[in-house]
Amino acid sequence: MKVDSIVVYQEASVPCFCMRKEQIARLRQAFPAARVTWCRSERACLRALPQAQIAVTWAFRQAWFERAPRLRAILSSAAGRDLSPLAPPPGVTVRYGTFHGPLMAETVLGMMLAFERGLFTAYAHQLRGDLWPRSALYGTMRLLRGSHAVIVGFGHIGRAIGRQLKPFGVRVTGFRRTPPARRPPWFGRDDRQLAADQLDAVLPEADHLILVLPSDTGTDRLIDAARLARLPRHAVLYNVGRGNCVDEAALARALQNGELRGACLDVFAREPLTPDSPLAADLPGLVRMPHASAFADEYMDRFMDEVITWLSR
Repeated sequence: MKVDSIVVYQEASVPCFCMRKEQIARLRQAFPAARVTWCRSERACLRALPQAQIAVTWAFRQAWFERAPRLRAILSSAAGRDLSPLAPPPGVTVRYGTFHGPLMAETVLGMMLAFERGLFTAYAHQLRGDLWPRSALYGTMRLLRGSHAVIVGFGHIGRAIGRQLKPFGVRVTGFRRTPPARRPPWFGRDDRQLAADQLDAVLPEADHLILVLPSDTGTDRLIDAARLARLPRHAVLYNVGRGNCVDEAALARALQNGELRGACLDVFAREPLTPDSPLAADLPGLVRMPHASAFADEYMDRFMDEVITWLSR
């Protein structure tokens, strides 16, 4: 595609999600013949849209298509289509970011190591004033190596998580609605990718259940009380996809009753988390994050790598 006009509107309350002058300079250097308009407000973006051939933003609204007759592509840094659902007119392509996997994979790996090696337990006792919580760690620390991670949602992000786990000797089983015939090149002999209808049979074998699912009607409360009950008591659940896929009341009961070792949750059914959520309570083994698993100072650099690659094709 010959690019002549690029409009960039990438502002957010999270600093690492905002475009910076260094990334704009990279874009201008990559496409010196194109006019690159960096908009710092919605009003400025709307003024620039009539000449835009490419829009780099995750804030595009359906009504804006009428203001952009030259538009050919929207490049969004969002991983989830549910955050900015669009029905583009003919001739307009919408591309969503696929760069989040390595960022989120490091977060999940950190969660898993912190659970298995006792960091979360030790820190919880530290907050309670216990200066030497050695006995609290007896029988709670396990090796990550040799464990089995079940990853539900084995797309770009799920596969990046699986790949990150392999140097630590973790066996990986990935689930997709329709798994591809080709195995990932980093798979070991015992790694598998299976169809979603086989999940119930594998849950009793899981040491770690990692959820990386999109938000749609097919994923609502996919992990319900019955599926939680199929997990071993020593298992830990991690959710870095969307919060709708977990029955939160059932998860809270499982944690409270000691039926599950722990849960690390980055996403929730309602966000921000509210005090009336069953997961707002001080539950044993529960670690919460505020939808931040992809936070990194390098976030926009990774997105700009992808933008330049897309537009150079």
